[in-house]
Amino acid sequence: MVGKRLVKDLTSPDIVAFQRDVLAGKTASVIKTKPHGKAVVRGGPGTAARTVGLLGAILTYARSKGLIDSNPMHGVQKPADRRRDVKITPALYAALGKALADAEAAGVNPIPIRIARVLALSGCRRGEIEKLRWSEADFENRCLVLAETKTGGSVRPLGSAVLDLLDEQRAFSRRGYVFSLDGGKAPYRGFPKAWQRMIGGTEVEHLIPHGLRHGFASVAAELGYSDPVIGAILGHSSGTVTSRYTHLPDATLVHAADQISSTLLIRLRGSPP
Repeated sequence: MVGKRLVKDLTSPDIVAFQRDVLAGKTASVIKTKPHGKAVVRGGPGTAARTVGLLGAILTYARSKGLIDSNPMHGVQKPADRRRDVKITPALYAALGKALADAEAAGVNPIPIRIARVLALSGCRRGEIEKLRWSEADFENRCLVLAETKTGGSVRPLGSAVLDLLDEQRAFSRRGYVFSLDGGKAPYRGFPKAWQRMIGGTEVEHLIPHGLRHGFASVAAELGYSDPVIGAILGHSSGTVTSRYTHLPDATLVHAADQISSTLLIRLRGSPP
């Protein structure tokens, strides 16, 4: 444990020991956050990788400010987050599609099911879809015009499969937030738990929503699209070579997004290409 030790006193062995404790779950606890709230702190590879990564960033900052002479994180290897190592094969896409279809048949709230499908078919980040507003959905130009994302404002071309899902959502809300339980006043916040319930006990139970974004990029590459085109569809930062694509929904990008989402829809349905 690093505990209350000063930054200048930390050594590489201290960080290795801390990482080992998090991996083993020794730091797991339930913390009271408000009169009727709590935060569940878990261990494991994913938590260890993220925690040690954050610690490394703090130490890098301390080094830049002259608080320490060297960064003790150097040479410390972070554990791989095994949940992110899931490569979504056509068979796994079919398993995911079946899990979502089974949830639908069982009468599960259609909102998280539709969010999952939009994530799979669009390559968007989870937060971008959870907080999506109708004002950001441009059906005429077949794109999303996102006011605020991880990399700032962004235009995302959409395939017909995604536009159809968004159109179906109009039965639940027509203004404000797209995915909402109260007519658009507030975004739906139950997706993480609903996702775990829907995929629990299936072949894709270790898949996290962000993995769908990686899967989208992988399928795009399989179809022969270049890195700049894929980056533009995914909304990578404008400082990259993709910047020339990010201002308008170029017809080439819309066509690419349509082909990628159509291919993914086929895989979710378990149909042969």
